[in-house]
Amino acid sequence: MSQFDFPRINFHGTALLDTPTANNGNYEPGLTMFDQNESEPFLPPRCYLPQNYTYQPPPNVQILKDNKGNDYVPISVISTDNYQPWATTPLGSFATDSLYWSLYTYLGLTGSNPGYWNYYGDLSMSLFNTQVTGITLPKATGGVVTYTPQNKAGCPSDLAALFGAELSFNNDYFSQGSRTSAYLCDADSIGQMCTQIFCGQAGLYKTDGQGNKVTFFCGTPVKSTARWMNLNKVLNYSDRSIIPMGGSACFYAMIELKEGSDLSKMVLTYTGKQPNGLFMKLMIHEVYEVREPDYNNVPTKTIHDLFGNQSGIPKNPAVVSVSGSITPWFDGDMKTSSISRLMKNNTQVTIDTSSIPQPVTKARNKLSVAGPVNLGPIQFIHNQQLNLLSLDIINFINEYGTNPAPLAVYAGNNDIPAFQNFLSYNFGTFTLMFKPDNGSSSQNIGSFDHNNNYNMQQLLATGGVIDFAVIPGSDFSKGYFYLLLNSNTVSTEDNILITSDQMGNYAQQDQADNDYMSDGLPLIPCSLRVFYRGTPVLQNSPARVTMQAINMRTGAIANTSNFPVYNGMPMNFPVNVDGCMTYAFVDAQSQIWDGTKPKLFQFAMNTSLVVLRTLESDQQLAAYLSGNSPITWEVVFNNVLKLFKVLYPVMDAVIPFTEANWSNPFILNKMLVLIKDSNWNQPMYMPVTRDLSAQQQQLLTMWANQIINAKSNL
Repeated sequence: MSQFDFPRINFHGTALLDTPTANNGNYEPGLTMFDQNESEPFLPPRCYLPQNYTYQPPPNVQILKDNKGNDYVPISVISTDNYQPWATTPLGSFATDSLYWSLYTYLGLTGSNPGYWNYYGDLSMSLFNTQVTGITLPKATGGVVTYTPQNKAGCPSDLAALFGAELSFNNDYFSQGSRTSAYLCDADSIGQMCTQIFCGQAGLYKTDGQGNKVTFFCGTPVKSTARWMNLNKVLNYSDRSIIPMGGSACFYAMIELKEGSDLSKMVLTYTGKQPNGLFMKLMIHEVYEVREPDYNNVPTKTIHDLFGNQSGIPKNPAVVSVSGSITPWFDGDMKTSSISRLMKNNTQVTIDTSSIPQPVTKARNKLSVAGPVNLGPIQFIHNQQLNLLSLDIINFINEYGTNPAPLAVYAGNNDIPAFQNFLSYNFGTFTLMFKPDNGSSSQNIGSFDHNNNYNMQQLLATGGVIDFAVIPGSDFSKGYFYLLLNSNTVSTEDNILITSDQMGNYAQQDQADNDYMSDGLPLIPCSLRVFYRGTPVLQNSPARVTMQAINMRTGAIANTSNFPVYNGMPMNFPVNVDGCMTYAFVDAQSQIWDGTKPKLFQFAMNTSLVVLRTLESDQQLAAYLSGNSPITWEVVFNNVLKLFKVLYPVMDAVIPFTEANWSNPFILNKMLVLIKDSNWNQPMYMPVTRDLSAQQQQLLTMWANQIINAKSNL
């Protein structure tokens, strides 16, 4: 059950997401900087022209065609030497490319930073002030009780000691200047439907009243992948001009505990079972970004120095809230999700926006507030042992910000101030109903409302889970659940839940087998987990669904109807073409994505998406890898390292990409360790973006060894 198990240790706090943004494709197709299929930058960068364009280039500006016949203009004056200053200067202001200013105006790009809002990001995720907000236990008399720091009466003393403890991803929490071990990267950086968190260590820590340093648990989480996005979670961060600030997503990870975990012993006390690990549910929400920074004024010495920014480069990470829970994990549970049932919103819900503050830009323009909206999906289970029906509504309930802070001095005209406080939107009273298959009348399971259940304080204290006590011996396997709001059905259970522990997968182009890199070695198949009302679907009676194979970059969709799926089914994905493909398994005709942007939000919110990144088999490297052509610095730089110099320049700031630096045996020995497949699931694998192909890895290895061997023989 995982996220629904007891005891539930609930938390809330803040995180910095130091996302590098030059590869985000925010200005595509107008400005295109990254060739994701081949994992390399377009050098020079290119601006694509629309069909039937009227743009007339000035002398010495070319219009070319790519291999698909699309017209584009290469920004020929931009190279690796001047890329970084160009990427941090608003288009139409960089003197070197003045020939192209009229092109930028034509495409509506003037004033945009090519590197977007955080060009020098290092992909790190740093938690701070993320503390225990509540502890939920089942009551002997039925139902549950949640203790909070403000209401600890009756809380067992060992659990009460957790109040004031802080969740951290730092490698050494109690050491001054310790650095986070968590990093984010997207399997598909353009489609952005598969964000992953690689975390070396997660722990819960506290310094008690006597100055003792207490570690309640410490362990290594498996790689987690974004699920159950709610793209209108924050109603007044949801204007289309600032997407995806209004969004949220949940991440789930089993944590393998290190020896001597006090929390493991506590779980044994309350469950009678020794947990095999812990399970972390973490929702990222309340996302705030300064999206049009003036890089000349972005600070380099701020709170971010606490998390290791010592390179003197501009840092403008996103500031987000994190909320969730820590629960026991037992053998047989999934590692990156819970075995549960699922309700999905099937009709938009009206929002009264009159009392919700509108964001106001620096230029004094008011942005819109979302409404009506689609609500997020709800995972739920029936715990027959404890006679509880538990609903996770943490990503279902929308919220809105209040009390805007002063705008950062380096913000642009279209930036908005950050809201400093957030409230849950009051929808009214939701009623959970159960409809038996035999046609008998629906059963009223219970209700939840804003005042008692889903105001912000209560949501954070309970980790967003509502527990209904049900009649002992109840059987909910022969029927479905639905949710009423003002007598209208707003969410209905899907009979089939299809998911996987391998949501983000990597393959080498034309590889021979069907095993993929998902969370480190060994390579494994991508196995579907398929449940009918919480029960595994067997191979001899598979469910029939529509499989959608989607190229998020091109918009091409191939649908396979009547596709059989069952629990534990291994998937065989095509790997003959490099790039990213997203696979969805949809059991209702109405939920199939038609490829249009208006329906993408609802599709992404309600569908478990499996992404495969196929890394290019670069035939141009064959001569070097066979030894027929010499491997020089220019070959290594142009085929591997130039990507990081121009699109992930924090690497260039730490160790500049010069032949002298990257011929240093110390640097090369370190690199050889970091690029090993055995370290792929470690936070500091090189590159953190995980877009190093087998041929590129081999090229770097041969380059390093020839330098190291030559110098060792001197």
